[in-house]
Parts: sequence; C-alpha cells; structure tokens
Amino acid sequence: MRWPAFFDQFTSRAPGTGAGRSLDVPTESDALFDEALLERLRRLILLSRSAVSQGITGEHRSRRKGASPEFADFKNYAQGDDFRRIDWNIYSRLDALFIRLSEVTTELTVHILIDASRSMDWRSSDGHPSKFAYARRLAGSLAYVSLWHFDRVVVTPFSNGLGTSFGPVQGRAHIQAALHYLEGMRSAGETDLLDAVQRYVSARRHPSLLVVISDLLSGEPESLREAIRHARTRGWQVSVIHIVDAAELAPGGVLFPDSERGTLTIDLIDLEDGGRLRLAADDAVIERYQDAVDRWKSSIEQICASEQADYVLLQTDWPFEQVVLQRLYETGLVA
Repeated sequence: MRWPAFFDQFTSRAPGTGAGRSLDVPTESDALFDEALLERLRRLILLSRSAVSQGITGEHRSRRKGASPEFADFKNYAQGDDFRRIDWNIYSRLDALFIRLSEVTTELTVHILIDASRSMDWRSSDGHPSKFAYARRLAGSLAYVSLWHFDRVVVTPFSNGLGTSFGPVQGRAHIQAALHYLEGMRSAGETDLLDAVQRYVSARRHPSLLVVISDLLSGEPESLREAIRHARTRGWQVSVIHIVDAAELAPGGVLFPDSERGTLTIDLIDLEDGGRLRLAADDAVIERYQDAVDRWKSSIEQICASEQADYVLLQTDWPFEQVVLQRLYETGLVA
C-alpha cells in the first residue's frame, strides 16, 4: 500500500455548494540555484563512513587515518611502521618514537538517485516548491559540494526505470553542466524504488556513496529495506533523503484551512496511474489517515536504522538554506 496516496492530488466539494477547490500542479519558473546558496555550499564537504579510496586527487576527508601530508594525530611506533613518518623532534625531547598520522585524502564517487516520478511533481500550496523542485535543488547542492572538492559525481533520475545519467564527472569545470542538467530534468512515470536501486547497484563494480532522494511512495516500507540491504551487502554506504509536503503529513490544515470541521467529499487522484477514489473526509477519516502516516514514517526510520543507512526527512515548506543544510550537517552527511 502506498502512503500517503491521499494527497497525490485532490479536488474537494463542500456539501450544498457548487464551489470546489482544486490543487493542481503549477508551473515553477523560479531558478533552482542562486549565488547565495552556492556560496554557502562551497564551505561544506561530503562525509563518508566507508568510502573506498580510488585515487589521491580528491579533497574528500576520510574518517580513517593514513600517511598523507596533512597532520591529524600521533601514535606509538610499532615494528613495520614507515620509519620515514617518525617525528624526530618528539624523539629528541621524550626519547620515544612516535609516528605522525594524517587524514587520508580520498577521491569519493557520489551517486545520486533522484525520484523523477509524477508523484514528486506536486505541492499543496503555491507558496512552497513541489517535492520535485526541492529534490532537484538538494541533488544540485550535493553535486556542487562534491564537484567543488573534486569528488566524482553521477546523477541519475528514476521512476519505473532508470533514466539517462549525468556523469561520472569530476572537478569544478562540470558544476554548471550538472546544475543545468537538474534544471532541465522532467518528471514522468510511476515509482519503483527497489528495482531502480537493484539495477543501479548491480551495474557498477566499485561501491561508494549512494544518496537516494525520494518521497518514498513506492510499495510497502519493506521494499525500502530490501533495496538498502541489496546495496549495503555489496559494500555501498546508503543515505536516504525523504522529501515530503507538509500536507501529506498533516492533511487537516489543507482540507479545513479555516479550522471549520465538517465533511468534505473529495476525489482522490493518483498522479502516477490516474486512479480515482471518491471519499467523504471527516474528522474520523483524517485521524485514521494521520495514524497510518505516523506508522509509515516510523517504519521507514526503523528500517534505515536497522540497515545502517542515514535517514533525513525534509519538508518542502522548510527554508532550504537555513534548515536543510543544517539538517544535513546534524545527520553527518556534510561537514
């Protein structure tokens, strides 16, 4: 069961009136990226718990220690250590041998899978971006940070199949092309997250960091577990970024914006397959929906935790620069 299909799209009609309210998908013409955002992004760096080093040109900081030129710490000398790393100044003062450790500078490949299904191209209010616009801005931000620090980047849209990838590319010269690619991306099709992750991971020889950006309206939460496990058992580090509209989590404020309760007859329209369902929405229906959404969210969080995947929930009404970047920092995805 897909949750919350309740707000894929709806039209409502109050009993006894001829007026209805429709929430259609508006055209968004605002630029996804601006210089103020890009300036903040230059100060960030992507983190990886278990990325495999594939070179020495990247600026990505690994969490393991090694023998690169940038100092990190000391350790006692042991047989087999590189004697060239002995700090002779400390030896002259303490008459003990210590090895200088430094952070390994690795070249990380960042794989960004972005949900481009039709359910993403929806918003409950003209004052907020659609989930798809929000997701593309987030994908562009992660790509920008990665390319700025000379990591490799691959961006791939998915719905009921994998779209044409951008990349792999590396270096700051590709930033504008990456942002232009995301601005031109269009939504289509239904979501099949499990198939997309399995096909993507199986087609690549070297595991790295996989960032999945989606509203997760694709089958039961257990399919997400299977997708993460498929990637993790093959050596991938997975981060799941969950994009939601506030109305999907708390529908009462949209259905009853003036705090007047009653019963509304609404037509539910599935944006992906065109299915329709007429429903009489009252307080009891809203409460049942809210309980189902809460269980759905809890299941996703528990699955990501049990499968050792990072999980970040982002609402499209949250200010991008002030909230989203802070959430990514708190989660440990960027530093």
